[in-house]
Amino acid sequence: MKKILYFLLVFAFGLSSCEKDDICDANTPTTPRMLISFFYADRPAVEKNVTRLKIQGDNVENGIVFNETATTDDIKYTTSANQVLIPLDPTRDTVTYSFISNFSTTNPALINTDMLTFNYSRKNVYVSRACGFKTIYTLISIERAGDEDANNYWISNLSLFNPNVEFENETHVKIFF
Repeated sequence: MKKILYFLLVFAFGLSSCEKDDICDANTPTTPRMLISFFYADRPAVEKNVTRLKIQGDNVENGIVFNETATTDDIKYTTSANQVLIPLDPTRDTVTYSFISNFSTTNPALINTDMLTFNYSRKNVYVSRACGFKTIYTLISIERAGDEDANNYWISNLSLFNPNVEFENETHVKIFF
């Protein structure tokens, strides 16, 4: 009887020292990326696929990875979709990206680059002890940099559609070309 009582006492103390595992569930929303959708300039309600688009940040050697399993850089850093997710910098209030259309084409005359600067405010939001904080953004403006001649742009118009970047499943910016 003493052995059973002793065992139950040790077992009870053992359970009281256990703590909940601090593992952030993969399904927990973290810092969102900005969703950009592309549309026809002459039919603004119709989505349009870009052609071999590469998006590259300022002072970054490579672009955003669109295909992680690709074996060549041309495929890894380009997309021909009608939507892209791009990250914003959680340590700054602005980020500049080069949007390069027709990247990796054999005809260099077809390659066209537009530089866009996204200005935003940031807010850190507590998620949980395991996940820590996430940053949500409020887009303030989008500026186009570079050549002043609008005929050299491949992007004909920009629209700040939903300035609150809190989720990745809703369009934040619309680009018309």
